[in-house]
Amino acid sequence: MQARTSVPRRKARGRWAGSLLLGLLCLGIQSAAACASPDRNPLGPTGQATQPAPGGSIREFDLSAVPAVIQLGPGVKVHAWTYNGTIPGPQIRVTVGDLVRVRLTDRLPEGTTIDWQGLKVPNGEDGVAGVTQDPVLPGQTDTYAFVASTPGTYWYHSFTRALEQVDRGLYGPLIIDPAKEVAPPVVDQTLVYDEWPWGLELPSPPPLTDPLMESYVTYSVNGRTGAAITPVRVQPGQRVRLRLINAGFETHFVQIDGTPVIITAFDGHSVVGGPPTGSSLPLGSGERLDVEFLAPDIPVWVRLVHGLPPADQVSVPLVPVGSPVPAGPPTPPASASEGYLDIFSYPARAVESVWPTGAVPTRSFTLTLTQALSSRSSEPMPPGMESMAGSLFEINGNIFPATQNLVVSQGDLVEITFDNRSRTEHAMHLHGHFFQLLTVDGRPASGLIVKDTVVVLPDSRVTVGLIADNPGWWLLHCDELDHAAAGLMTLFVYQGVTRPSRLGGGFGSLPV
Repeated sequence: MQARTSVPRRKARGRWAGSLLLGLLCLGIQSAAACASPDRNPLGPTGQATQPAPGGSIREFDLSAVPAVIQLGPGVKVHAWTYNGTIPGPQIRVTVGDLVRVRLTDRLPEGTTIDWQGLKVPNGEDGVAGVTQDPVLPGQTDTYAFVASTPGTYWYHSFTRALEQVDRGLYGPLIIDPAKEVAPPVVDQTLVYDEWPWGLELPSPPPLTDPLMESYVTYSVNGRTGAAITPVRVQPGQRVRLRLINAGFETHFVQIDGTPVIITAFDGHSVVGGPPTGSSLPLGSGERLDVEFLAPDIPVWVRLVHGLPPADQVSVPLVPVGSPVPAGPPTPPASASEGYLDIFSYPARAVESVWPTGAVPTRSFTLTLTQALSSRSSEPMPPGMESMAGSLFEINGNIFPATQNLVVSQGDLVEITFDNRSRTEHAMHLHGHFFQLLTVDGRPASGLIVKDTVVVLPDSRVTVGLIADNPGWWLLHCDELDHAAAGLMTLFVYQGVTRPSRLGGGFGSLPV
């Protein structure tokens, strides 16, 4: 094992409380109606598309969820769960209008599913265990099929016991190209960031509840860290696009040294008119950010700036062809940093708005996000659990699944306000929909930005707007999945639509 010179990064987690609460659902803490019957076959993906859109093609992919030992860098190996034996999983790259057909084979010791982060797919293709489907069981294969409708940068990952399965490496990038793109960039590079618990580096990883499974001592980009990171070669003057994806549970701040960049997309949704920036780019859990620039004749370093030692392990050099690879990024002068970018103040405008100008919401919801020690939860606690360390996260005073559903009708103009009164930020993500940033702390957003995930800082209020145009039962949750497992989830529900799957049951249908 690689020698450690840094203090392990530990997050304030609710793994003990959150995981146990969900596991107790079918033991009587919740009503029997919350649990699926164990005497039926597992419900797989439903609502599959069968034909591409006009002009599209049929694109088929095979993903096998399989354990593997991955060499992240010199002396650093992790016992991972992977798609096809790689971290990240294979890049799925298709074009708008294509029929995407993905066969998932489970070779893990437990069931699994696939969620398509940020995509507007049919509800039964969303892959959330206990909400839209049951897990694909070990040794079994099931198929997802949907039409790629919106160009941009997305990703896919497990949503069965996702706190553990995503943390072990079950994720991969998904890129949807526009049907026609004028002058695409010459260099188009995807960078997937993650962090790894120390426990996975041990010869025998400990149980999920062990503190070593919460101690992050290694950061990676595209499954590599330190000297194992591969340089990207560019020609001076070439247009470069970087697609940044955060598959981890911590917010990362990406600094690009050597040239200012222009942000061209938030969560896959194109924007125009944004000015060049040299600021560090915040990338919350689940978020994506596309930037572009013209390659200069000097190396460009893409690095993490956290103030935490593991961030120093992750620097990607973009080096002019024919030039030697520098030993490491230079230490920039203090004046070089422009601080962290505030996306609410970035004056870019989305190519496609999802909130009509002057719209008056027909449904409005306020979600107050609070934090409590497990002993203060509104949920019943089993004997002994009151003294466990850890936090629960509540929505309007309740933890999932006791949180109140957000009920809408198709066509509603929906306004959601996230009022964060907890001590930590939350990356709030809505499945199956896009939303527009409206206000932060009562101040209108400077630009017009469309996303599917928004980071809400402590003591902050963020309001988003969307059109209810994709019927189903959809999860709304914090994408820092330890927070979701500790209760920070609810359901966005269309009136008159039947829920596809139920929590618990004989197949272990639990999302986190």
